[in-house]
Amino acid sequence: MLTLRFGVADVANTRFAISPLDHLLTGAAQQGVHDCLGLRRDRWWRDIRRHVPHRAAPLLDLVNASTAGLPHFMGAEVDATRRHLADELDAVLGVPQHTFEQDLAMFGSEAELPTALARLLDGGTRSLRQITDGAWALFQSCLAPDWPDIRRLLEADIAQRSRTVARAGVGAMLGELHPRAVWRDEGVLECTIADWNGSFDLGGRGLELRPNYFVQNGIGLLVAENRPTLLVHPVGTRPAEPPARPATVDGLAGVIGPARARVLRVIGSGPCSTTELAQHMGVTPPSASAHAAALRSAGLITTQRQGRQVRHTLTDVGLDLLYDNPELPVPV
Repeated sequence: MLTLRFGVADVANTRFAISPLDHLLTGAAQQGVHDCLGLRRDRWWRDIRRHVPHRAAPLLDLVNASTAGLPHFMGAEVDATRRHLADELDAVLGVPQHTFEQDLAMFGSEAELPTALARLLDGGTRSLRQITDGAWALFQSCLAPDWPDIRRLLEADIAQRSRTVARAGVGAMLGELHPRAVWRDEGVLECTIADWNGSFDLGGRGLELRPNYFVQNGIGLLVAENRPTLLVHPVGTRPAEPPARPATVDGLAGVIGPARARVLRVIGSGPCSTTELAQHMGVTPPSASAHAAALRSAGLITTQRQGRQVRHTLTDVGLDLLYDNPELPVPV
């Protein structure tokens, strides 16, 4: 367990950021190498892997080179909440040589480095151009079509957590990030990550929280002395407090009906088309479209056209309804 120690300045400097580069890195990661991913990533990779460009190979090799994670310079420090991929890639290309070498040295001596990292070290910072070109090609070919939907989910997650801060404080929000991140009243966040042990003082630089659509089974950390610590966490984690109603009552179904409650929960599991919604529900596309239209008119979802299809996504109000009305467990 790694304990992050907060001072007053760290609480004041705790903030959110949306990173397309993070999503390329987690989307390209393999389950056997990184253990915090989930079914969303697997489903996305299965759909796009035949479209992965050859230019992305250096990036894929780097992402999966070591179970210890990625070099810190891939964390792309950019001063903005909603980042553009081009700005993040420029930040990677601008890494000084000494920082580049220092970050790679964390993975061992030159003789111990995995092949992809050793090849990167041999080429110096000039070799980063292959990595960033591969990232850009992978984004354009595979992630760009889904990014608007994913970004809306990330923004909804940030909005929900910001409301928690306003209602109950920063500590309460940090305590709801994931079960592997536990906030203590003495001003520490206890993070359970395999092979990480010790204590780290945030040093007034604060904590940057990055919600990630592909991360579902844990959290990720980037800890460094000269920059804010990064914490990557899942989207849509329900608050720890159980709803104040009997566990046998589905409050959502009582308000909008069982069929539309199911529709809202399907859309809450990830943006989907009307055809995909119909398949999940076991109904005809016209019936699924009618349910979606009703939810849209109530302000619970939004619908965006992409080519010949439309994609349905939760609004903040729809997300709040799902948070406050978790699905009942299936009787055993």
